[in-house]
This record gives sequence, structure tokens and C-alpha cells, in this order.
Amino acid sequence: MAAILGVGRGDSIMCSKGIINLLVLAIAVLSLNFRYQVVVEGARSLSEEEDLELERQLKILNKPPIKTIHTEWGDIIDCIDIYKQPAFDNPLLKNHKIQMKPSSIPKSAGDETSSTTKPKPSSLRALDDECPKGTVPIRRTRKEDLIRAKSSSPKAIFGASNNTFSGQYVSLLYQVTGEAYYGASATINLYNPDSVRQDQFSSAELMVASGPHEQMNAIYSGWMVQPQLYCDNVTRLFAFWTGNGSKSGCYNTLCPGFVQVDQRYTPSAPLTNTSTYEGPQFTVDVKVYQDRQKGDWWLVYERNIYVGYWPNSLFPLFVAGGSYLYWGGHVQAGGDGVTPRMGSGHFPDGDYHHSCYFNRIQYVDGSNSTVDPNEDKIVKINQCETWHRVKYYGYQRDEQRHTFQFGGPGGQCA
Repeated sequence: MAAILGVGRGDSIMCSKGIINLLVLAIAVLSLNFRYQVVVEGARSLSEEEDLELERQLKILNKPPIKTIHTEWGDIIDCIDIYKQPAFDNPLLKNHKIQMKPSSIPKSAGDETSSTTKPKPSSLRALDDECPKGTVPIRRTRKEDLIRAKSSSPKAIFGASNNTFSGQYVSLLYQVTGEAYYGASATINLYNPDSVRQDQFSSAELMVASGPHEQMNAIYSGWMVQPQLYCDNVTRLFAFWTGNGSKSGCYNTLCPGFVQVDQRYTPSAPLTNTSTYEGPQFTVDVKVYQDRQKGDWWLVYERNIYVGYWPNSLFPLFVAGGSYLYWGGHVQAGGDGVTPRMGSGHFPDGDYHHSCYFNRIQYVDGSNSTVDPNEDKIVKINQCETWHRVKYYGYQRDEQRHTFQFGGPGGQCA
């Protein structure tokens, strides 16, 4: 299920139905990894061939560490030579020259002002012990992690005739402008939706994508509670990518592709403080944008934490930018069809201490400027409105800019 603010490229409002379908398909891509564990672990055991393939992948992903850090939140972090990290085992990155920072930054992308709700610092959790110079932190991968993250066939989902995929429904706002998108950003309110079960997840995310579903290129980032992926109920940041309709790609560093450059923050960094209903509010800034000189797509947390990037060779359809994007909430129903809480678990009511919100939602245009969405061309669509909703407020003064709330208590949507 999703409650999303989205933007799509098209020639006119007549394109809207097709763009909605593409956005829904993009959401479905993100859930493919999640659904596989039920098939593999719930229905059958691994074959010898599958087990050998997982062992092969583990050897690629788990490089000999220079140093190992055991975190308070249970992750094992290996400090790997930056030039020998798993990303470079991707054949598309052959002869790739590593970049430590983007060569070009979108105009205004670094601007940061506080919201009128005056949230406290976002509580992005750094490693307690920094990796040595010349190394980067890579979360150690276990065989169970690969089983959880492995994709099922996208055709089974993309072949569906309606707008629901594996227990998902969409509530979105999107814009038809005809332009290309070279990034997206937002300040995202942080929550820890309680009681998210092993077969569910709840997230707040932004996405940039392009192409038909069979070859979709997409990058997602935001925060997530996903017990199945992380074996905990901690609110964490996440990143996900695919370069060909989910036939490749993964969360974070669970496959070769994402190039880690920061020494203290990983794509799946936990968030130590989260907001409470009518209580203190916390936020995090998330940005995904293209370095227009090199073509690589950067993941930036907060004002200037350059976590890493996806080389442009991973995304053949991003040459001319993305064709659609969104911001919003996303939840996955369990096997019984019941969704978990989205955001704070409360419906939007205009009070930023009640329902989860996004503010300063922006995108990067063709002139490499960070700009606001076009309020006049925003269209709202809701699915499963009984349990999850989205409410767009438009421009709300300079410190918040374009803002919306989303969320709900979850329930039976089927």
C-alpha cells in the first residue's frame, strides 16, 4: 500500500493514466525483494544449486576486512579497501574511476532551513568507530540476508491487470509537465511504526525512475521498518536500485553496484530518535540526484553527507534523466492482507505533531536547479483510503515549501 506524492513526465494530462500505472509498477519493483522470502523459506528449502549460488555471492560481497566493527544495533560492519569494495565486481563498473564527491551539485541542493515545527536534529546514527583511511564501511552480508533480498520474477507482478501488486495499493499525487527529472529531495518526518510484523514493512520514501516496466531504471531512498530484511524493528534509512525492471539491483549494498565513499554512514544507517504523536518531532533530509558532469547518481543524507553513488553505467535509461518520480508512504500487507501502520499511524489532519509529513519536496530540473513541484498540475489518487491517506498542502512558506502529510492505522484492504 502506498500514500505517495508523485511527479511524472508526459505530453499532457491525457498521459496521466499511463503515468499512474508506471508509478504503481515502480512501487511493485521495490516489493519484489520483500516477497521472495515467503516463497523460499515458507514453501520449500534451497536446492544444492541455489545454495552454491548464494555462497558464490557471499564471497563477492564479503571482502577480507581491514577492520571489523560490531555495532550497538547488531550489525557487523567490515571496513573494506575502498578500491576493492563489492561494487566493483559488477561488470558494468569495469574500469570505473571512483569519485569521492560529485563534480556538480544542483543549485540550492545544499540549502537547509528549519521547519515551523522546529524538529530536533534527525538522529542519523554514525558508526561509533570510524573506518581507517582508505577503507569504507560495508554491512556484512549473511546467507539469510540474500535469501530475504532475492527478487522473484517481475513478470508475475507486472502482468497483473489492475493496480494492486502483492497486497499493495497506491495513494499518490503526481504532476504532468513534459520535462526530465535529474533528482529528488525532501525533508522526511521520522517515525517508528509499531507492530510491523515479519511479513510486512512500512516506509517513507522518494523515487526517481524511467522507462517501461520491463526495463525500468529506478532509485529509491528514505526510511523503513522491515523486520524481514534487517531482523529488527528499528527505523533505518535505505536505498534501492534497479537498472532493468528488477532483474538486477538490490537494497543498499546487497549486490555489486552502489559505491560507498563515506567512512561513517552506510545506506542502511539506523535512526536513534523518532517522532511521537503530539511530542518531539525529528526529521532527516534525503537527496538523490545526478552529477551532471559525470552522470553518476548520488545518495546524500542531511546537508552534505555524501554516502555514495550509483555509477551511470547501471542506468541505460537515465541518460536523458528520469521520466517520473514520487514522494510518500509505502506499506506492505502481510499474508492475511492486513497492512501495518503507515507513518505515525494517524490520518493527515493538518497538525504536524500528529501525522507523518514531508516538507521541502523538490526535484532537479534540466538546468540543474532544485525546484518546487508545479502545484497547479498536481493530481491526487487514493487507494485503500479506508486505512491510508495523503493530504497535500501546497506551498507553506519558505521554511517548509511544498508539504504533505500521509499515514493511517493500517487494516484489511483486500
